[in-house]
Amino acid sequence: MKSHLDKVMWFSVFFFFSDLPLWITAGLNIHNMMYYYIRDLWVHMLIIGIYYFVLDSPVKKRIIILIEIILLLIGILSILVSKDVPAELSSIYKLAVILAIFMHFHSIISELKITSLLNYPFFWISSGALIFSCGSIFIMLFYKYTINIQTPKIFIIYTHFLDIMGILMFIFIEIGFLSAKKKYL
Repeated sequence: MKSHLDKVMWFSVFFFFSDLPLWITAGLNIHNMMYYYIRDLWVHMLIIGIYYFVLDSPVKKRIIILIEIILLLIGILSILVSKDVPAELSSIYKLAVILAIFMHFHSIISELKITSLLNYPFFWISSGALIFSCGSIFIMLFYKYTINIQTPKIFIIYTHFLDIMGILMFIFIEIGFLSAKKKYL
């Protein structure tokens, strides 16, 4: 279990440091959308990739690999074809994360190995990733319909909401790390 938590820790480090350029460029009123799209793809692929190591089922591991390949192809093709990658693409990434999390929850429920769910670190980590993905999926789906040049206030609201979803995810990840020392089997 500790090696799985190491992967989550490295994901958290990547998330934070890859977010810094977005904060800096936003503060300078520079729209760095191509970097955002590439980072968004990698963030979601890393979240899904963690479940490859957490899941025990060979079938579910193959599904994770297939999801990763499909997301990578979709992401690369979208970036190569267009300078302006659609925001809906992020919704596809989030749906893939939700699928991986549901496969994990299905494993927890069907295998009945976990006797104390609230002490199981990946219950909290998965819950945080699920809140992040589900909470922000509608923003990405309706992004181009609600945001335009005349609505900068809505953009700020969306940005703050996405930040709150990220903060909630990391609060749940922290709870998962804190519960790692407790018995859950």
